[in-house]
Amino acid sequence: MLDRRTGDIITKSIGLASRWMDRANQMRTPEERKQQVQFGRLLGDDRDKVILVKLIDQSLRSQNPARAADQIHYLLSSHGTPGFFSEPQKALLFFFRSVGRHLPQFTVPEFIATMRENCAHLILPAETQALHDHLQRRRAKGAQININHLGEDVLGEAEAGRRLEDYIALLKDPLVEHVSVKISTLYSQIQPLALEHDRSVLVQRLEHLYNAASQHAFVRADGTSAHKMVHLDMESYRELPLTLEAFTHTLDQEGFKTFSAGIVLQAYLPESYAIQRDLTAWARRRLAEGGAPIRLRIVKGANLEMEQVEAALNGWPLAPFDNKLEVDANYKRMLNFGMQPQSIGAVHLGVASHNLFELAYARLLAQANGVEQHVTFEMLEGMADHVRRALAEEGIPILLYAPVARKHDFIHAITYLIRRMDENTGPENFLRHAPGLNTGSGAWQRLADDFSAACKRMHNLPENSHRTQKRNGQADSTPAPAQWGFRNEPNTDWSLSANRRWAETIRSAWKKDPSHPPIQIHPVVAGGPVDTPGPTRDIHDLNQLPQKVCLARWRAAQAEDIDRAAAVARQDPDGWRTLPPAQRRAVLVKVADGLRRARGDLIGAAAAETGKIFTEADPEVSEAVDFAEFYPLSHHAFEKRPHLRLTGKGVGVVVSPWNFPIAIPCGGLLAALAAGNTVIFKPASAAVLVGFRLCRVFWEAGISRNTLQFLPCEGAAAGRHLIGHPDVDFVILTGGTQTARTILNQRPDLFLAAETGGKNSIIVTALADREQAIRHIIPSAFGHCGQKCSAASLLILEKEVFEDLSFQRALVDAAQSLSSGSAWDFHHRMGPLIHPPGDTLLRGLTRLEPNETWALQPVRDDLHSSMWTAGIKWNVQPGSFTHMTELFGPVLGVMRANNLDEAIALANQTGYGLTAGLESLDPREMEHWRSNIQAGNLYINREITGAMTLRQPFGGWRKSAVGPALKAGGPDYVTQCVRFSEVGPPDPETIPREHPLLALAQRWERKCRCGQMGALQPQIMRSVYAMQSYLHHAQTLFETSADFFHLRGQDNLLRYRPIARLAICVHPDDSLFDIAARVAAGRIAGCRVVLHRPAEINPQIDDFLNGPEGRALLQSVHLAGPIEADDGRMVSQADRLRYAAPERVPLAVHAAAARSGVYIARDPVLMDGRIELLHYYLGQSISHSYHRSGNLGERALDRTSV
Repeated sequence: MLDRRTGDIITKSIGLASRWMDRANQMRTPEERKQQVQFGRLLGDDRDKVILVKLIDQSLRSQNPARAADQIHYLLSSHGTPGFFSEPQKALLFFFRSVGRHLPQFTVPEFIATMRENCAHLILPAETQALHDHLQRRRAKGAQININHLGEDVLGEAEAGRRLEDYIALLKDPLVEHVSVKISTLYSQIQPLALEHDRSVLVQRLEHLYNAASQHAFVRADGTSAHKMVHLDMESYRELPLTLEAFTHTLDQEGFKTFSAGIVLQAYLPESYAIQRDLTAWARRRLAEGGAPIRLRIVKGANLEMEQVEAALNGWPLAPFDNKLEVDANYKRMLNFGMQPQSIGAVHLGVASHNLFELAYARLLAQANGVEQHVTFEMLEGMADHVRRALAEEGIPILLYAPVARKHDFIHAITYLIRRMDENTGPENFLRHAPGLNTGSGAWQRLADDFSAACKRMHNLPENSHRTQKRNGQADSTPAPAQWGFRNEPNTDWSLSANRRWAETIRSAWKKDPSHPPIQIHPVVAGGPVDTPGPTRDIHDLNQLPQKVCLARWRAAQAEDIDRAAAVARQDPDGWRTLPPAQRRAVLVKVADGLRRARGDLIGAAAAETGKIFTEADPEVSEAVDFAEFYPLSHHAFEKRPHLRLTGKGVGVVVSPWNFPIAIPCGGLLAALAAGNTVIFKPASAAVLVGFRLCRVFWEAGISRNTLQFLPCEGAAAGRHLIGHPDVDFVILTGGTQTARTILNQRPDLFLAAETGGKNSIIVTALADREQAIRHIIPSAFGHCGQKCSAASLLILEKEVFEDLSFQRALVDAAQSLSSGSAWDFHHRMGPLIHPPGDTLLRGLTRLEPNETWALQPVRDDLHSSMWTAGIKWNVQPGSFTHMTELFGPVLGVMRANNLDEAIALANQTGYGLTAGLESLDPREMEHWRSNIQAGNLYINREITGAMTLRQPFGGWRKSAVGPALKAGGPDYVTQCVRFSEVGPPDPETIPREHPLLALAQRWERKCRCGQMGALQPQIMRSVYAMQSYLHHAQTLFETSADFFHLRGQDNLLRYRPIARLAICVHPDDSLFDIAARVAAGRIAGCRVVLHRPAEINPQIDDFLNGPEGRALLQSVHLAGPIEADDGRMVSQADRLRYAAPERVPLAVHAAAARSGVYIARDPVLMDGRIELLHYYLGQSISHSYHRSGNLGERALDRTSV
């Protein structure tokens, strides 16, 4: 309940706000009235706001007038002319659409000038004379100006240095009194985990600013002077702790005790109130010790849309309040505390708002407390200037927050404009109602009621952070999507102090001293460790080289160990294969919990053994947890199909890489175990320690050491013996393309599911947001030193971007600013390579191919042969070594393309097909690229690494996959570890659309019921059931796209694409069903089907196929002879072979397919279309970040889409 005094202030505030509003309306100029009418039209139609954002955002991207004209015409044609434009502006747009787009060199500059004109009141010119003129005009009217210098995104340290110089130049300007600064413009490499390092960098840079401010006094109109004021703006939530610490630590320096500076707190964060109290206590101590007061600007918060997107994508709670009532209440709570006489002497207040009720409340509260002299109102330049004049008339001091930009930097102000438009046009925002607002209106009364409600709420608010994640092994309570009962495990939020302290404990535990005894690791076979003598290898801390710190010593498995492990796996003495699936799922849930508890150990082990930095290793643990929870669910989804019977394939071997030592082995192990197989795990020899720690999680969860055996091997001979062992039924491999083909050449009939390499591209078109593109390129290319199969190795730039020197400069600056070094130093963005570079990578790092130049030459650490900086090769030529070779290291090749088609051709030319990215704001370019790029994982306007389970199932095409190419983390992946059989036909299901094969199936069904199909009738009826099931699943699943999460700001679609060239291989033992079902599946999927028939087949089948029903079935199918008849040439012409049973595949065909890298699908043919059609399609994931700085565009008009 409010006390009487507060109640009186609230009542009087409404009256004072009404008086100010009436006076402001009286003071409006005709020009302001006209602007308000136009602004009111904009606010009255949300679609106009969407169009305006698109026009501003996209019209300035290309410097080619013809290209810009085409984009403007496309936007106007697609969305119509915005109704808020003035009549002359509408006439200009009409002229542009009809004639002007054909004269782009004249009309585009005029159009852009119109866009700038519409924004001129929001963004001031930064050119010296124009800025001085404005400052003098404002000064003459008694207003102060706080300048926010807008410019290029600070992507690297060179740009940070230029921005620092810009700030210093402003502080030297005698007409400038206040300057606002964001810490992200002072230091480009901020990351929350490295708070102490980043704070020390920022303290040094703030010292430069504060010295400049203190050395250049501002002379006021009355002749008094004071030092310039530097304000630290608050940005995203993750930068809150660093901003506060940089501010207080700098002002704690001896030279700044008597210097006054400003900082901002955002009322939309519940913890801002507690932070304000702590900040005030610090400021009071400082003042008591002879220091100067500070200045605190209290704002509502302008980054809500982006915070909502980041919370959704990361699976974290939303940091701000999710409703305006609590934001407004917290704002008033902060005003009340800040205006206490004992507080405000140390912390002067800036009350930043355009809401007249808030300003009136602040004014009356200040008067009641006798602290008016320490309170300043703050407003945005160019917004509601008539209100400013009404307040100034009463002698109220006002500071105008004024963004400024040079003419050529206007494009860099777009993010600011979008954020301001979102903030100020929200349905509950005061400014949304400002045009034409008068005190007698219903809108005014609603705003007054909202103000009163917030006042009543301010003493009943939480003050603790919404972010409470602590890495204690417990999952948070984020609800799961209904479709799968699954959600992605959130990564660690490093902005939280508890998690940063946890990281320090990991470092303390895993950064070993040379005297620390090494961990002893043995193969685990037949239920226990192998402790017989054998060769051992030492694992050294990769970060501390050349000093050799031995972390662990492992014994390599020998041939006899492999034989014994295979025999035990075949026997399955603990009965894992026969365990009821529900019991297997219960054990795997315990594995997920164990992985959560082991997160710290896994991160530490990966950092020590493989040099992986914490922020790269942490998402691996989350992905491992996801696999443990999702694969049992996906297996259960198939179990629930009543006509299916599922068993494991038997004995599986998982061969994992070193570059993802946590997630990838877990994926293979968990899929195999969920399907009911016994498993032998062979970790990469460079990641044995991490692999052993993983196995301990599985064993401790209840999976026996007979079910999961651990076989670290060294050398090709041991690997060949394991993979070639006759007791091994299947192998899951992640490794190089050549490694996979070597395995198949060794054992051609092996069922091998291999995720292999990639030569991955990002294409940047002229219509990209080029700064955003660089933000995505750098981590995609250089994350984990480029040692990801998904890493960007090629950057293909459209000609205009390739020739843009500012783009090249910013890209090089961003890459050059990446710090490489020990993973134990949290500020490093790149750790060491796993090994000193081999011949291929060394060539990429040290040699230029013809016509290439170094945009950034990589440098090796003199003391550490595995430590390299990032490199960028410019002007890579088509077909060259750099273009075509997977390098797997920190070097990026940049190519030029004349247009998007040429860029796509260059990307596809490599023969790989793992990941690909596009940076463009043009929906037409997005669609064209999606339809023509050949890769399994597509990314639009985001990084091309970091796929997440079910959100972006991962796996490639062409040379990037050997085997069935089912996507890891997807709903189908577990099926490759399962043997399916059918006990009857699938249940009848709807078929939404007509299809020629549906009519054929219906005809066959009628003939069967009439007894007209003779001895073949059972086979034909099975074919009928199959065709009906295939059509249902094709039309409802395989021909559609599914987004399982519907995340705010990002689409994540899983779709399927038909195998292009399908060879159906007939064996004399094939039934008519085997043949008809496969042909129908291929046709339904849209494959180009070739039917390879042996010289002799069952006469009845032959007669049927040659008869009218068979001809109808084989329509559009090419007929050919046996595929094995031409020494394998026909095998290489197919993308996939489909046999009806594994024992019917000739060894010669296996061998030819192994040489060509062609997968032979040879599982028994099923009637169930959900399973059978997996052999005829390839999955493709598409992740598109469609938001613009949090703005959702037209998606915001339909709440169901966010």
